[in-house]
Amino acid sequence: MTIAGTSFVVIGAGGLGCPALLGLRAAGATRVLVVDPDRVESHNLHRQVLYSPGDVGAPKAEVAARSLAVAGIDARALVRRLGPADVAALVAELPAQSVVLECTDAPALKFATNDACVAAGVPLVLAAALGLVGHVIAIGRDGGCYRCVFEAPPPAELVPSCATAGVLGTAVGTAGWLQALLAVRLAEAPADDVLGRLHVLDFVRGTIRTLGGRSRPDCPACVTRAPRSAAVAALH
Repeated sequence: MTIAGTSFVVIGAGGLGCPALLGLRAAGATRVLVVDPDRVESHNLHRQVLYSPGDVGAPKAEVAARSLAVAGIDARALVRRLGPADVAALVAELPAQSVVLECTDAPALKFATNDACVAAGVPLVLAAALGLVGHVIAIGRDGGCYRCVFEAPPPAELVPSCATAGVLGTAVGTAGWLQALLAVRLAEAPADDVLGRLHVLDFVRGTIRTLGGRSRPDCPACVTRAPRSAAVAALH
């Protein structure tokens, strides 16, 4: 793959998705699909940096796609709420040269996206951020996946929201930019040195730790992964 020939699919155009989209634009992406069901809200503008007060009330995916199109990018919007059961069908319809960026705040959707991309052999960069902590992981044909690290989504009632736990705009923005960087690396080369490694961003201590990298032998997602030879052939 090359970045010019890659279709980037950004699921979620909020605090992570906005900086990730800006990072893709800055890196020279030419084709982007933005998937988000929500509309721009004024109280989110401090961290959803693609939008302005004049965009309040408009679908975020459409506003984001128009912003990218001004820069000459073939950007499309899908104003749709994806549930965990919908992701596999979306991934199955993607062009052969695609990279997915999962930028939502929904744990169940993150795991479903992980499972669908691993099974289909589609490169994925997944990120999350809350408060002053974030994490980012690039997933491909080798190495661990999101389920290798976290195994299963937590019960919904135990997941704090941004409203209750807080989120720093610069923290979530940094995670989104790193997500774009890793997505570009996956588009340009196999990037075996980053696959499966969980980057933990600690903005209290000002540190980045890198954990893991190897697939867990009993991971139920990794056992669905196509053999390496088939995955490599699909990229050429």
